[in-house]
Amino acid sequence: GEEADMIESPRIGLNGWRQVVVALGSTGGALLDPRRADLIASLGETIGKPAFERVLHGMKKSPEGVVSDFPLYQFS
Repeated sequence: GEEADMIESPRIGLNGWRQVVVALGSTGGALLDPRRADLIASLGETIGKPAFERVLHGMKKSPEGVVSDFPLYQFS
């Protein structure tokens, strides 16, 4: 449907320095006007994946592991 089209739509690839510029601009704009959902969304798009990957990597290295590796309930 329409949601799938939006998710799979072509995106503009940004190299490293352009991502930094977008992230900084989005951060500044969102701090000045937190009602700007477009700026908050662009910030999430630029830094969300790297942040998620760092957290996931840390979880995989942790002795506790990733939550999905364990059952939700343990009965004794």
